[in-house]
Amino acid sequence: MCCHNKYKVLGIILTFFIITACSDDQAAKNQQTRPAHKVLTVEVTSQQVSIQKILPGTLTAQRKVQIFNQEEGLLTTLPFYEGDQVSRDTLLASLDDSLISAELNKTTAVLKQTKLNLDRVKNLLPRKLASEDEVAKAKTAVDIAQAELNHQKTRLSHTHMLAPFDGIISERLVEPGDVVPVHTHILSLLDTSSLKAKVHISELLLPLIKMNDPVTIKIDALGDAIYSGKVIRSHPTIDANTRRGIIEVELSPVPKGALPGQLCRVSINTQTAERIMIPFDAVRHDKDGAYVYKVVDNKAIKTPIRTGVQSDQAIEVLDGIMLGERIVSQGFFGLKHNQAVSES
Repeated sequence: MCCHNKYKVLGIILTFFIITACSDDQAAKNQQTRPAHKVLTVEVTSQQVSIQKILPGTLTAQRKVQIFNQEEGLLTTLPFYEGDQVSRDTLLASLDDSLISAELNKTTAVLKQTKLNLDRVKNLLPRKLASEDEVAKAKTAVDIAQAELNHQKTRLSHTHMLAPFDGIISERLVEPGDVVPVHTHILSLLDTSSLKAKVHISELLLPLIKMNDPVTIKIDALGDAIYSGKVIRSHPTIDANTRRGIIEVELSPVPKGALPGQLCRVSINTQTAERIMIPFDAVRHDKDGAYVYKVVDNKAIKTPIRTGVQSDQAIEVLDGIMLGERIVSQGFFGLKHNQAVSES
């Protein structure tokens, strides 16, 4: 009975191995007879490409000056309000100058006296009634009095604040009658003769932008009108988080109705250059980055690539594939690395 059971178990094991071997042979046979994966391919070529981008920006004034007082005192004059146009050298604000004027008069009198004393000592010198040392001291007294007079004149000029350029008052922060400490922010003045926009741009595009490159600008608040501008500045740093830099574009002359703070859209066309461009849909992505399926000996080979700028439905390839090679552009569903493919 024991031997009978033993032979029965051996028979079952042998039958299992026979069935497994048959299954493996069938799987291998199916693998050999499985049809190639059908795909569409394109040839890698180069093109003369100019990249066009429309980027948002905000209009700002070319110059904005904050007017501070350099003397403390009672504010007596402040004639302008937000939105008022002013011309260069217009009086914007003034302080009570009575104390400084009194000091100036005193210093003027002292200077006059020191000059008279100097003349007197000089007249006594030839008669040996005054020494060279006394003349030198008299000259020093004149110089000190003159310096003090210049100081008081400067203080007096600081009580009258003039517009440094033609512009618009954008802020009025104090009122006449206020006693303002030194270095109080009184007014802000905008130069609106030309406006500029700061535009954030990809680090890939930044090297393609040159100073004075022409751009077109559309201002949302002014409808569909298109205005001309140019690149006037490129900032020297890249934001480490966004990988974007900043360029500034100038809008000049300023169209009627354009104001600082308005949203604008800047159209930039880079200079034409030879680039390897492939269809954007041909690029796949995984945790390791971008890749394409390159067709080699009728097999799809997963190939990592490094991409550049995008233009419409095409994207630049900087590294990973070469001109003349063929890559899969359609038929990715179920496609695997090293799988046999047929081009349809």
